[in-house]
Amino acid sequence: MRPTGFASLLDRVVFGRAYQRTAGALADFGALVLPSSCVLCGRWDTSLCPACLGLFRSATARPFFAEAGAESLPDVERVAARAGTGTTDGMPDQNRPSYGPLPVLAAGRYGRAVSVVLLAYKNHGHVDLAAPVAAAMAGALHQGVSGDARVSGVAGVAGVSGVAGGRRVTGPVLIVPVPTRASSRQRRGYDPLMLLLSRLDRGGHLPAGTVLAPVVRQRSALVRLPAALFHGGVPALAALAAARFGRGGGQKGLGRRRRRANVLGSMASARHTRTRLTGRECIIVDDVLTTGATIGEVHRVLVQEGAHVLGAVVIAATTSPTGRFPDPDPGPAS
Repeated sequence: MRPTGFASLLDRVVFGRAYQRTAGALADFGALVLPSSCVLCGRWDTSLCPACLGLFRSATARPFFAEAGAESLPDVERVAARAGTGTTDGMPDQNRPSYGPLPVLAAGRYGRAVSVVLLAYKNHGHVDLAAPVAAAMAGALHQGVSGDARVSGVAGVAGVSGVAGGRRVTGPVLIVPVPTRASSRQRRGYDPLMLLLSRLDRGGHLPAGTVLAPVVRQRSALVRLPAALFHGGVPALAALAAARFGRGGGQKGLGRRRRRANVLGSMASARHTRTRLTGRECIIVDDVLTTGATIGEVHRVLVQEGAHVLGAVVIAATTSPTGRFPDPDPGPAS
């Protein structure tokens, strides 16, 4: 499920030693002609100075569960994480199913040190910041897939033989990135999330027992409009049109209801992978968690195709609608 064809060839070129050396030399020359400055403190000749790099690393070094502040995440069956003495029906507390939002592990909070770096990387062409951002993502992924992180509500995937949600995991877990709209990719000139994951994949830094699987795609607005009208009538159609065209089609600045309308039916499984998702274990990956509407849409597609979603991993989580960050999980991943 790795990128094939031209994308795979481009990955080999970009991440090859010759390209990296040439790019480094050109960057040094460019610093003389067009000096850059640190995106956080403004120091010259670097996009992220050592001191600010340290701030970013510190801010993303302690992954925590952030689903409590995301109201649009889907509710899923979970199992109590704390052991108990049992109940009247004889079922131990740790084996009792319950329901709650899909678990989402965030590398850090969306404070200044993280938000400025992410925005510079995503929207301002600072692809040279991919290394520290990818490292933050890798840390959260490894924490989420380890036996201590409980990204599935009970225990981590633990490679290919762990227990997730009371189910036995028997094969590689799919790392499923949230797809980027074609218009955003054309505007930026690259796909920020896939660039990070491809970097980790090519370098062998994805967790053991996982495989990168871009199995979800964006659907065009023309395809989505009839579906919105069929499922929600004219109000849903109006909300989708307003969310899609009123503010440039992005999620930033939209409320919870309009975010959900903006992604309503926006995604589908990639045509060539539909038959491969049934029974597969998946972890959704995105850059920022706000309300969880986008992750919820990817979850809908995967579940519809018969996959089992263990949880999601993001680089950063924003504040909840109450204006406060979700409390860090008191367990090992906090």
